[in-house]
Amino acid sequence: MVESLKEEQKQELSEVFKIFDEKGKGHLTQRELGACFRCFGNVSTDADLQEQVNEVGGVVDLAQFVHIMTKKMKDCDVISEIKEAFKQLDSDGDRYITKQELKDGLLTLVGRDLRMEEVEEMLREADVDGDGKISQLDFINVLT
Repeated sequence: MVESLKEEQKQELSEVFKIFDEKGKGHLTQRELGACFRCFGNVSTDADLQEQVNEVGGVVDLAQFVHIMTKKMKDCDVISEIKEAFKQLDSDGDRYITKQELKDGLLTLVGRDLRMEEVEEMLREADVDGDGKISQLDFINVLT
């Protein structure tokens, strides 16, 4: 995966690593990794960050950071596609998908007319905060 990066991208990631390696110790803490992710627009829970750190043996050095960020950049393409799908389902543009928008959108985009019970079940699965509608973040989380 890292091999797919251009030399310029590797250099940029190295510079980013140095910025977030606050004490110059050659590795990032979970907190530093989280701060880095937030700068790239990726908000991760403590559990997600811990999982990332555990996957690379508990310490995120430069090579592991490049590996993690390469995977994140690849995932960004998927996220972009999910965001585009969200926009298509959010027919009124209010940044939420309602039950009716979900039902209508699936009929239009997929050609499948779901029963309202099926739509309500999908909504329950995706609606993390229980407000009766799906935010873009809810949508991304359920599809990734």
